[in-house]
Amino acid sequence: MLHFGLYFTPEHVERARKDREREPFKSAWSLLDQPPASPLDALLLNAFRYRFADDTAAGEAVIMDLQAWVSQSLDVYPAYWEALAGTIALAQGYEMTRDQAAWGDGTAWRDAYQQVVETLNILPGELSLVETIWLGLLNLVSGVVLEDEMRLEQGVATFRQIIATEVRPEGYLPRVVDGRDGGSLERDLLAVAGLVLLAEAGRCAGLDLWGYESRGISVHTAAAYLTYYAYYPDQWRWDADQTEIARRAFKEQGGFLEMVYRRTQPHDLKLMLEERRPFFHPLFGGLTTLSHGVTARKGLFR
Repeated sequence: MLHFGLYFTPEHVERARKDREREPFKSAWSLLDQPPASPLDALLLNAFRYRFADDTAAGEAVIMDLQAWVSQSLDVYPAYWEALAGTIALAQGYEMTRDQAAWGDGTAWRDAYQQVVETLNILPGELSLVETIWLGLLNLVSGVVLEDEMRLEQGVATFRQIIATEVRPEGYLPRVVDGRDGGSLERDLLAVAGLVLLAEAGRCAGLDLWGYESRGISVHTAAAYLTYYAYYPDQWRWDADQTEIARRAFKEQGGFLEMVYRRTQPHDLKLMLEERRPFFHPLFGGLTTLSHGVTARKGLFR
């Protein structure tokens, strides 16, 4: 099983270094020099510094932070989804620094992490569909971190079940968008983000979730539906007045769409990404413009 970056491989790092002076990589590299807005931001940015810039001191800082974070109570998170997403972010930081000598064999940290994962799998009640998707993501990435095939398969099963039974041919998820409570578009973004991260983490684990289809529906179907409303939020039919919510959500949380664009480079996604790059969010794949950016074509070649 590949242990490198959770959502990316050595080839992604090689591309980011090779095209360092070209956009979108140039602006993404410069973001590594910006001060973090939160402790979790600092952890993930240091992990990217270690992995992409060979910054050993940054990697050692990640190890110290991870050891502190995993020993904290889950009560620090305001809600179950935040606990899931935060714990997944820890997994990404660990995977990016797993080869750091300062870890030793890392057994103690993985044992503590496993306890957190087991606690989060003791369900707090009936889960929303967004929470179900992100619990599936936690189980898949935990399967990678812990080399636990059963956990990995739990995540895969969740992904396939959602695609097969929850995503409509148009691309929306009825149990996510229903309610007319003002939060439907952001919930759809969270759901699609979880599915995309599942697909990309699965790819790095040797699984083709991107290619999984049911009734002609795939994760691309859900991503395409969501992307349309980055351009036309006023046409979102599930809630009124989503323009400001869409503007903020796509800018702050839309970095996972870099993964979608790298896969298929759909034209309708290109402008949205160019207007909002570079993307960084610790809960949505980290500095995805650096790990998954695609340079503009020059004639027939890049």
